[in-house]
Amino acid sequence: MNMHSPPQATTTRSPALGSAPAIPDSPPPPRMPPATLRIRVKTSPWLRRVLPTRLVVARAVHRGQRIWEDSQLAREEALAMMEAIVAGTARADELTELARRQLIEREAANAIFWQPWVTPGIDTGSREQLREALSQPRGVLLSTCHVGPYAGATSIVRSLGHVPYSVAGPWYFEPPSHDLWGRRLAHWRKSQGTRLIRSTGSFATLLALLEGGETVYLFFDLPGSHRTRFLGRPTMLADGSARLAMQSDALVLPVHSHRVGHRSRFDVGAPLDPRRFAGADELHDALAAIHERCMLEHPEEMEDPRSFGWEATAAEWSRPKRPDRPE
Repeated sequence: MNMHSPPQATTTRSPALGSAPAIPDSPPPPRMPPATLRIRVKTSPWLRRVLPTRLVVARAVHRGQRIWEDSQLAREEALAMMEAIVAGTARADELTELARRQLIEREAANAIFWQPWVTPGIDTGSREQLREALSQPRGVLLSTCHVGPYAGATSIVRSLGHVPYSVAGPWYFEPPSHDLWGRRLAHWRKSQGTRLIRSTGSFATLLALLEGGETVYLFFDLPGSHRTRFLGRPTMLADGSARLAMQSDALVLPVHSHRVGHRSRFDVGAPLDPRRFAGADELHDALAAIHERCMLEHPEEMEDPRSFGWEATAAEWSRPKRPDRPE
C-alpha cells in the first residue's frame, strides 16, 4: 500500500491516442510541510539518508515484537485484522502467529517507507517475464495487491525504460497537512515512480493508454461491485483491471512485493493474455485466484484492508455504506 527518485527514463512506445481523453500531467510533488520538531526529526530525508537501512529495519522488527508483547490493544487489533484475512481459509489455525508477524511486518514496512527508496530486487525469471511483456507492442497492465512494501516497486519498471501510469484517489492530491500524515503524503508523492491519474472517471483514460501500448499499474484488491469468491468468502471486488485488459487487448502481469531483510523484492508472475479468456468475468476470476494465493502465502505482509476502502471482518469484506448509494 525503496524510495529514492527513480532514474530518469522515457518509454520507447509512442501511443496513438487519437481522440482519446487528454492525459493530464502529474501535479508536481509538494514540499515537506512544517510539523512539530519530533515529527520533523522522525521524517527528515537528510537524517534518513545517513541512517543505515539495515539497522533501521532491524530496530523496527524488534519494536514490532515488543509492541506485540507489551500492548494488549495492539494484539487485539492485529488479531482482528488477521482474522478478517484468514478466517475460513487453510491458514485460519495460524491466526495468533500470523497476527504477531503482521505487527512486525507493519513496523518493518514503515521503516522501509521512510528510508531512501531503492530499486527492489528481482530474480532472473521475474525480470525476463517483465522484459518480455514490455518489449511487445501491446499495452501491459501490472496487477498488484496491498502486500509487502509496495511503495516504490515500479522503479524496476522505470529501470527497463518504461514509465508506468497509476491512479490515486482525490485525497492523494490534497495539500499535505502539518502532521505525520502530511509528511508521509509529501514523501510518497515526491518519491512516486509513476505518472499519476486521478481515479475519478479514469477508466476511459486508462483504456486509451493501454490501447496505445502504455504500461499501467493497478491495485486489484479494491472494493467494487463484482461478486467474487475471494479469501474463502463472497466479496464485492472492483473488476476494472479485467475489463480494461479485455477491451484494450493488454497483457496482464500479476506483480507482488515482499520484504527480504531490509530490502524489498519484486515478483512477476506469468502473463495472462485476455485473448485466452472467454470474457472479462473469467479473466477477473483468474486474477482473483492469483492474488488470493499471494495473500494466503504472505498474510502477515498484508496491509490492513480497512486502510484501503474495506469494512473487513471475519464474516465479510464489504464497501462502507454511503447514504447516497442504494444497498
